[in-house]
Amino acid sequence: MIRTADAAGIDAVIVGKGSVDMYNPKVLRSSQGSHFHMPVLSGDISEWMNKLQAENIPVYGTALENGVVFTEAEKGEAFALLVGNEGSGVNKEFLAKTTQNLYIPIYGKSESLNVAVAAGILLYYLKTAK
Repeated sequence: MIRTADAAGIDAVIVGKGSVDMYNPKVLRSSQGSHFHMPVLSGDISEWMNKLQAENIPVYGTALENGVVFTEAEKGEAFALLVGNEGSGVNKEFLAKTTQNLYIPIYGKSESLNVAVAAGILLYYLKTAK
């Protein structure tokens, strides 16, 4: 996801507490150097959400419940995207604080998309939706 964010022209990636070490050799290898092209920060997601929203930057969550199809997202110059892990998704506490929650429709029989694939679709859509 770090490499995809870099490729999409995203300004920074914020990694929440409990996530993998961003400087783990496997993470560094899979990011193909993107750590050195953009800030990769770690911290408390709730605090970051508050900071971003205080600056009128919308924070989009990813969720089926109380979400809208991603193409209906409110568009603006800046945004933040909150994605969860493969098993349990985004923390419900965070989803309650988002500006809007988005989902990607599934047309086939799969139950879900891989979180990295979903993040890529959403990042590119939101980045070009201006």
